[in-house]
Amino acid sequence: MEITMNAAWFRDIAVSVALLFTWTASSFAEVGSEFHPKDLGHLEFFIESVQGMIVAANASAEAYESTGELTPTELVWSDQQRFPHGTVRWWWDQSPQGKPTKRKNKPFQTGRSFGQDDHDRPGFIPDGCNGKPCARGGLVPDGEQGRHKYHYKQPCYFELQPEDRFSFEGPFSVFLLVRPVPQERDFVYFGAFHWSTLKHQVADNSLHFKNGRFAALTGPDAIQIGKWQLIEVHRDEGNKLRCVVNGRDRTHGVPVIDGPFRLVHIMNNNKNIWKSADSFTGDLSAFAVYSDVLVEEEQQDVRHYFEKAYGFKGVLTAERDDRPSTRQSR
Repeated sequence: MEITMNAAWFRDIAVSVALLFTWTASSFAEVGSEFHPKDLGHLEFFIESVQGMIVAANASAEAYESTGELTPTELVWSDQQRFPHGTVRWWWDQSPQGKPTKRKNKPFQTGRSFGQDDHDRPGFIPDGCNGKPCARGGLVPDGEQGRHKYHYKQPCYFELQPEDRFSFEGPFSVFLLVRPVPQERDFVYFGAFHWSTLKHQVADNSLHFKNGRFAALTGPDAIQIGKWQLIEVHRDEGNKLRCVVNGRDRTHGVPVIDGPFRLVHIMNNNKNIWKSADSFTGDLSAFAVYSDVLVEEEQQDVRHYFEKAYGFKGVLTAERDDRPSTRQSR
């Protein structure tokens, strides 16, 4: 009888292992057959809210006094009066880039070091784009400056740590899935004061790109306030810029800007020292940078990925661009 029980036990184990192997193999086959932004080369930076958002939720007085750059996430103070669901401390960059880090509190050993270690950081919103999470920005509240020891000192934004900041010359493709909200002054989706910046002009809801100097990127009403949109900025080998919103080419004229693309801050423009514009206070779900301009088929792949991942409403087929492609699809 003991032999029979052992045989049955081994048989059950064998069946379970076989079922597990079948489920795992089919899952990998299904995932492997689907496009992901990481499948394309020249990926410099990539975050998405459905992967890798590390949320801080400690509102204790002890955490308030001790929070610093190297504080473990569970001990990081979070402004839960402003953001009841917590604030985003780290956000996983899924790119193959980044340098080895000695930061013991970084939860990811791959990608660039990205997030916010100061007391003022973007909020975690669990039901953002189509029920998927997102990060929400915020300005320094009016009348609150100087009343608090550590918070309400700066806008809520993300930044790359100094060792992982980057720049490159030549073409690029940038994708950002955002929901802008009404703001009194012009604001920036990403930027650094002296380098690459994407600005939203509130007077007519147009976009402007800065790389040492400004260029009008779109005409009026290119962006809709209060709605999720996938904004794309592409630069080709001739430094010509192209802007696509929800799959539709919204480029105004033929904007041309040279110089290196440099990413430092997202939802801000260098600690708000640029007084003519504010930080972005809306919602952000995804951001990707390629050090190459993607051809149309590749752009469509990325658009369809975000449409499937987030289900935002928008046109997915870009209007025809009469300018010839500068290279063949890889």
